[in-house]
Amino acid sequence: MIDFHTHILHNIDDGSHNVEESITMLKQSYAQGIDTVVLTSHFRLGEHKIDSYLKERQNRFDEIREHLTEEDKKVIPKMIMGSEVEYIPGMNGWDYLDKLTIKGTNYIMTEMPFIPWTDAVVKTIDDIALNSPFTPILPHIDRYFHTFTKEAYIRHYFDMPVKLQMNAIYINSVNNIQYYKSLIETGIIDVLGSDCHSCEWRPPDLGRAIKMLREVCGQKVLDEIDARGREILKTAVVEEV
Repeated sequence: MIDFHTHILHNIDDGSHNVEESITMLKQSYAQGIDTVVLTSHFRLGEHKIDSYLKERQNRFDEIREHLTEEDKKVIPKMIMGSEVEYIPGMNGWDYLDKLTIKGTNYIMTEMPFIPWTDAVVKTIDDIALNSPFTPILPHIDRYFHTFTKEAYIRHYFDMPVKLQMNAIYINSVNNIQYYKSLIETGIIDVLGSDCHSCEWRPPDLGRAIKMLREVCGQKVLDEIDARGREILKTAVVEEV
């Protein structure tokens, strides 16, 4: 399976604290049956400039690569570079969106705001989806189910040319089965992610969610999710280690 949402790169956002923790997180993911991870470090315009962000992201990956032993390389997933881009008004006009996509693809993870969405928010993402070469992936869509965000705004994206990602922590709660079961089974949720941030606080736990989905929805549904993920990543660049 593929983990589409991770904060494994160290010292670039609120994820991994050091290179050793990053490598441990990779090993934990692989041990759970995850063969590919997308490295989606936060990009926040208020904190980053695009060129320095891209340089720092590459430097962090290079540090991980330099610390990997030959034995380590046998027990970690493939890694693909991406970003989790915080919503900012006007981001649909950025001329560097292509630099923030999942590398080698036209998919871009766009994190929606944690305050009630407005028409302007929705129109910004719609403009990217409908009038640019890029397809937004909306991460942790589950977080908005129980907030002040209008349900109509969320449902709007069920029929839009975007991809929806659900977090493992939401799937792992039996109390949430009533909310996500039909979304998973009907293919509204396209891909999954651990949204892991460290080895202890929000650790890699997609393996547990996969087990839960197998019990709740069946192996066929899992296979369909996996197939959708691999279609998204069919042109992606796998980083060499």
